[in-house]
Amino acid sequence: MKRYITFLMAGFMMLSVCGCATKTQMIDTENDTTERAAALEGRDFEDAANAMIEDMLEMGTLTKSNGQPYILVISRIENDTMQRLDTDELTKSIRIALMKSGKVRVTTFQEDSMVMKSSQLRKSKEFNQANVRKAGSLAAPELSLSGKITQREFIVSGDKRIEYRFSLSMTDLSNGLTIWEGEKKIKKLADKNAVTW
Repeated sequence: MKRYITFLMAGFMMLSVCGCATKTQMIDTENDTTERAAALEGRDFEDAANAMIEDMLEMGTLTKSNGQPYILVISRIENDTMQRLDTDELTKSIRIALMKSGKVRVTTFQEDSMVMKSSQLRKSKEFNQANVRKAGSLAAPELSLSGKITQREFIVSGDKRIEYRFSLSMTDLSNGLTIWEGEKKIKKLADKNAVTW
């Protein structure tokens, strides 16, 4: 009898779990009209990246007189929000668009540890030296992209107003001068109890 009750309880548990399963569906990211979150989400990063890319390319500062692409390095993008953010969500879209434009090539020497480690292969007799990177062959960056994402919150008429600011700067590393700066603000109004972290 005890075994039968245990079996019956297990069956009820399985049915209740299956009955509570939620339906998952794909979202058309091009025409996403679902409700927005109070916290930063993928659409916010896309909006900010697209605005910055358009401004960079329209300004014309990424056009070299000799027609060659600049070599860009992604520097620090500071997260000054209450959220744990992967700032690469913003910079990856920008990198891809700039590379597709032909205006920029990106060096990842500081992100990809193998770029620097590969120089150690020059000392090894185990590797074909014809395939090993030669000393002085790395392309030095000419431009650096850096920035900051900030968040401010206010209570207005019983609702929470959240303001996010994406700020980016492009610096010419040969002289330290900023050749482009851009900003995109995203403002949201949510319930005063909405969680943004």
